[in-house]
Amino acid sequence: MNQPSSKPMQSSIDAALLEDVMLDCDHILTHAGGDLDLLMQLCRAFLHELPVPLESLRTAIKLRDKTGAEHALQQLRNCLILFGSGQISGTAESLEAAICANRARHIQQQWKRLEGQLQILVPQVQRLMLEVATPNTPVQ
Repeated sequence: MNQPSSKPMQSSIDAALLEDVMLDCDHILTHAGGDLDLLMQLCRAFLHELPVPLESLRTAIKLRDKTGAEHALQQLRNCLILFGSGQISGTAESLEAAICANRARHIQQQWKRLEGQLQILVPQVQRLMLEVATPNTPVQ
């Protein structure tokens, strides 16, 4: 008989990251002018566009390409403008500072933190879309 696992699904996600990344639905809805259709379009665009700067950043870090990393971080910030919490933006800034200073260990730490934060944010955006698409479900 299969027993449910008591292990967390994303064991690599630090509990502190979970507290850092909270989607502010009221803020997002305000940015969308209260228009739920626009909110859905913004969510879809975010989920569609996010992988590109992430892969570019991953590659730039691996190749130690400072210019490529800075460009990818700017693209990432553009994706996060509406959805990213201050903590994710702060992590991106710390990563950029580490890249500029060529601090390899700090780059890896901040990259791992950023990935963890995004692993939390993306399902929150997906859940928001589901709540908006489901009538009579309060958006939290």
